[in-house]
Amino acid sequence: MTEQENPRPTPVAVSDIAALLGVSVHTVNQWRKRAAGAKQVEPFPPAVGKVAGADYWWADEILAWAARTGRRSGHSEGTTPQDPTRLGEI
Repeated sequence: MTEQENPRPTPVAVSDIAALLGVSVHTVNQWRKRAAGAKQVEPFPPAVGKVAGADYWWADEILAWAARTGRRSGHSEGTTPQDPTRLGEI
């Protein structure tokens, strides 16, 4: 099986998620905080781990969450969403 058939997941930190979805880091942190106690909103995905004390997630899980919850606009803050394969490593 080649890497293209089974690509490795891309780890993303809060700043990567902000760039990926075209929003600010503050917005990502607000989604994390607000959704944690909400009952009618699909919560922000839990972090899958930590690197140097910072939470990280898998890019594909964040993109799927953003698509399900309508949070992948990327235009409200004047930035454009980025390709997750081009994000920096943690």
